[in-house]
Amino acid sequence: MLVVEDEEPIREVIRDVLEDNGYRVLAASNGAEALATLERTRPHAVVLDLLMPVMHGWDFMERYLAKTGGEAIPIVVLSVNTALPRSFDRFGVRGVISKPFNVNELADAVDHVLLD
Repeated sequence: MLVVEDEEPIREVIRDVLEDNGYRVLAASNGAEALATLERTRPHAVVLDLLMPVMHGWDFMERYLAKTGGEAIPIVVLSVNTALPRSFDRFGVRGVISKPFNVNELADAVDHVLLD
């Protein structure tokens, strides 16, 4: 599992929740760090904030798909805006969690994505 979130306290809460649910978690603070992580490993899913410095979530998804030739990793997006475009499907987005989020809702969304 890869968590991409620029705010360290939020990133750590997400990491703790997912690890408590049995997931091995890698973390990145922006899309550029996430792409570098994906050069070394392929996680089963990504929890992705959209608005980040350096490289935001939109650019991350575009660049990742370009690198893999369209092979998408299941993604759960974290966003203050839950009205996201249907075109997200092509990026592998399988869930959208509204910020601020409930940790149980996040854990359930990740479980659902991985079991789907």
